[in-house]
Amino acid sequence: MARRSGVSIMTTTYSKFRGVDFTNDPSLVEPYRSPLAINMLSDSGGMPEKRLGWRTLQTVEKPVNGLFSAVIKQKTHFIVHGGTKIYEWFDGPDAGEPKVLKDGVTNAKSVAITMQEKLWILTGGEYLVYDGEAVKSVSEDAYVPTTTLGADPSGAGGTIFESPNLIQPKRKNEFIPDGETKVYQLDSTDIDSDAVMATVWGEEKKEGTDFTVDRAKGTVTFNTAPEKPSVGKEGAVIITFSKTVEDYAQKVYKCRIVTSYGVGTSDRVVISGNPDFPNRDWTSGLNDPSYFPDLGYNLVGIEATAIMGYHRIGEYLAVIKEDNGQDSTVFIRSASLDSDGNAVFKTSQSIAGVGAVSMAGFASILDEQLFLSGTGVYAITSSYLTAEQIVQNRSYYIDPKLTAEPGLESAQAVSWNGSMLVSVNGHVYILDGRQNKSYRPQSQGDFVYECYYWENVPAVCWLNYKTGASETLYFGTDDGRICRFNSDIETMERYADDGAAIFACWATKADDDDDVTVLKTMIKKGNSVTIKPYLRSSAKICFRTERDAVDWQATYGTMDIFDWEDIDFSRFTFNANEAPQEILFNTKVKKYKRLQIIIKNDAVNEGFGIYGVTKHYVNGNFAKR
Repeated sequence: MARRSGVSIMTTTYSKFRGVDFTNDPSLVEPYRSPLAINMLSDSGGMPEKRLGWRTLQTVEKPVNGLFSAVIKQKTHFIVHGGTKIYEWFDGPDAGEPKVLKDGVTNAKSVAITMQEKLWILTGGEYLVYDGEAVKSVSEDAYVPTTTLGADPSGAGGTIFESPNLIQPKRKNEFIPDGETKVYQLDSTDIDSDAVMATVWGEEKKEGTDFTVDRAKGTVTFNTAPEKPSVGKEGAVIITFSKTVEDYAQKVYKCRIVTSYGVGTSDRVVISGNPDFPNRDWTSGLNDPSYFPDLGYNLVGIEATAIMGYHRIGEYLAVIKEDNGQDSTVFIRSASLDSDGNAVFKTSQSIAGVGAVSMAGFASILDEQLFLSGTGVYAITSSYLTAEQIVQNRSYYIDPKLTAEPGLESAQAVSWNGSMLVSVNGHVYILDGRQNKSYRPQSQGDFVYECYYWENVPAVCWLNYKTGASETLYFGTDDGRICRFNSDIETMERYADDGAAIFACWATKADDDDDVTVLKTMIKKGNSVTIKPYLRSSAKICFRTERDAVDWQATYGTMDIFDWEDIDFSRFTFNANEAPQEILFNTKVKKYKRLQIIIKNDAVNEGFGIYGVTKHYVNGNFAKR
C-alpha cells in the first residue's frame, strides 16, 4: 500500500491461478479461480492458457458414430463408423480419402475393442470384426462349440461340454461309435436345413452320399456303421449341424458396451447395453471374442436399472448401473478358477446412490476410475472406514453448468494427458488431473479436481491415440467430420479451429475488495495484466461493475516476439524478449462496489495465457444504495 497526496492507494493482485468455479456467484469465488473462463486450460505450471485448436482431417457419411484404432500385425489401423458405413481412414499429408470397408451397417453409436490382433465392433445392430484387411460379420467365422462330448450313438452317456454360441447356430456333437449302430441321435431336434457335416475317425463324410439326416428327429443315419474304437486309434464320430434359436444373435448384436476382463488378466470380452436385457451382460470364451456361450451371462441387480458401463479396479471389475432410486448402482465382480480350472465370475452388490447417466461417460485420470452421473463426475474409491467401494464427487467446480446441459445421456468422455474431457452440445468440461488437488471443508478430507470449460468443440465421439508417451486426440462430429487437435503443429497456426479464431477469456471475481459498503475508484495508472509470452499474442481488457449489464472494453494490446521464421509486417516488432510481459491499461473506473476484470483474446493464430492481474484503487464514500 502506498500514499499519494494524503490518499491511500490500495492494491489487489490476482495470481497463482487455478481453474474455474461455476458453483458460486462471481463475487464469492476465490481470487485465484475464475467464474468466467472459456477455452482455457492449465499449462505445465498450472497457469491458464488458451487451448489448442483443431482441424478437419477427413469427411465421411454423417454422423460419426465411432472412431477406433488397432495395432494388427505391428501396423496401426484407424477405423471410423460413419453413418451406415465402416471406413479405414488415414492421418498425414498423403492420407488420401477414407476407404469404405463395409456398407449397410446400423446408424448408431458404436464401440470396439482390440483382442487377438483384430478389432471387434458392436454397432447396436451388428457384431463385426476387422482383421487389418476387411470387415465382416463375426458370425461368418465364429467359434463352433462342442456341445456334447463322448456320447454313445443313442446320445446317452455323454458329457455336456460347451454351451451353444449366441453368435452363430453351428454346434458339434462327438460320439464314441460301437461298430454296429448306424443311427446317431443329436442333442437337438428340429435342426436347421443347413448342410450337416461329419467326420468318422478323421475322415470327412458327405450328407446324401455317406449318410442321411432326419432334421425333425435330429438323427444322422450312416450308410455303414462307424467302426468302434481300437487300441491306439484316435478320433471319434464328430457331427456338425446348425440349430438356430430365435433372437440368440440379437442378444449380442444389440449390445452397446464393451470391455475386457478375466482371471488375473483381460483375456475375455464382456458386453452389455442391450435395451431388451438392461441388467444383463455376457462374457466371451477365453481369448475368443467370437464365442459367447448362451449360458455365459450375469444378471446384475434388478431389471429396472440398466448397466451403463465398467471400470477395472485392480483384480475386480466394477459394474456401474443407472440410478433410479431402487437398486444398488455399483456392483463388484471377481474372477477365480474352480476345481476343474473353469473361470467363475461372482458379482456382489456394493453401494446404492449415484449412478451413471451416459454409456459413453466413462474415463480415468491416472489410476482413478471416473464416470458421469446426473449430478456430476464421480470416482469409484474405497471408504476409509469400511473399505467398501463408494463413489465420491470429483467435478464440484463445474457441476452447476455441466449438469444443466440438455441431453446429458449422450455425453462422451475421454482420458487425455492426465485429464478427463466430457463433451456434450459442442461444449467440453475438463477435470484436470495435472494440477494439485483441491480440498473442500465439507468433503471430509476428500478432494476434487480443478476444472475448465471449452466451447466450439463439436465432438460426438473421441479417440485418444497413444504411442509411447505421446497422446493424439481425435474426435468425430455430427456432420461427418474427423477432426484432430493441433498438438502436432509447432507454429502459431495451432491456435485456430479449422482456420477460425478461438475465443478465449479469463475473468477475475467480481471483487468488492473486502468491503461492499464502500465505493472504490480504480485509478488510471498502476494497473496491468501479465501475459504469457508467444510469438503472436494480444489481449482485450474489459471491465464490468455492478452497474453494467455487459462488460465494456477499455484496452487492447499486442504482445508479439520477433522471430525470423514468423514475421508479420502488419505488426512488426523488434522485441525478442521471451519473458512474460505486461499490458498496462490506463483506465479509470469510478465509484464501483464490485469490479470484475475480463481478459479476452479472439484473434486467429494467436496464443494467449495469463500469469497475473494487478489493480490499484482508492476508497471513496460509503455506498448509498
